[in-house]
Amino acid sequence: MDKIDIKNLSKAELEAALAELGEAAYRARQVTKWLYASGAKSFDEMTDIPLELRKKLKTKFHVTRLTMLDTRRSSRDGTAKYLFKLEDGNAIETVYLPEADRNTICLSSQVGCRYACSFCASAYAGFVRNLKSSEMLDEVLSVKAGNPSARITNLVFMGIGEPLDNYDNVMKAVRVFNDKGAFNIGARKITLSTCGIIPGIERLKKEGLQIELSVSLHSADDKTRSRLVPVNKKYPLEDLMEACRDYVSQTNRIITFEYVLIKGVNSSREDAFKLAGLLKGMKCKVNAILYNEVKAKGYEVPLRDDVKRFMRILKENGINALHRKSKGEEIDAGCGQLRISRMIG
Repeated sequence: MDKIDIKNLSKAELEAALAELGEAAYRARQVTKWLYASGAKSFDEMTDIPLELRKKLKTKFHVTRLTMLDTRRSSRDGTAKYLFKLEDGNAIETVYLPEADRNTICLSSQVGCRYACSFCASAYAGFVRNLKSSEMLDEVLSVKAGNPSARITNLVFMGIGEPLDNYDNVMKAVRVFNDKGAFNIGARKITLSTCGIIPGIERLKKEGLQIELSVSLHSADDKTRSRLVPVNKKYPLEDLMEACRDYVSQTNRIITFEYVLIKGVNSSREDAFKLAGLLKGMKCKVNAILYNEVKAKGYEVPLRDDVKRFMRILKENGINALHRKSKGEEIDAGCGQLRISRMIG
């Protein structure tokens, strides 16, 4: 019989599994603490758990782990990018972003991506499969192990894949990240980023969790957005904005709109005014970031003056907008770039 992936169990599922072994609920809390707070890689490390129970655990459960294939660290800002091999041989990327007041991990949620945003490297090899919740938990555990002196304060599901396309596994992982007995990361410090999957947004608003929602917008024009983000053909701007406004109304949370500025595509004066008009009166903010050049994509970074003008127009029209600095460009830190560099480099 195949052993159970213990990290893929929710808190309730772990308690139920241990109850079947005749163990009290507090044993689940002990195991949880060892797995996530201490980062135990085997049951033998769980020294305050009776030897007999450890033997039972080894018989029934399996402790997963990732294998590091490559790592690159920026000498400029300390950003580190990791390429991990999963137990089935597939590869994913995870990014560590240290700052003065926070330490963030950018997580992948799928192997590949089915949505094929035209400027993104994530979908280069197509969609392979969803990540299990245990694999997302292992991303954070692996990065923590590589940065032992750093306290992880923030998580962003902005790596390879579309989180709302892997909704159940992502939310299972989110609850473990938020669990005080596990990772103890505040809900408001966890961000899910979507290219605009409306059914996922509608599910998320009912969760009752104060996590952050980020929407990859990239254009306020349907034709341009469909070119950049093809899912716009299925969920066009009018419907997406209605879903976003309803999300804000139901949750009283601010939505962040991500906007990658690309020369000659979405960074003109007209583009800025369209964006300001689209978001007028909405409880939101805009994170604008310069395009991170990807091999074979053919897009370019806009001129500095064009970026300044774009940001000025947004602010003059009452839009809360921030020009976010790109990090780790020299180490291929953009989504999918390290993985793609090994495929086509």
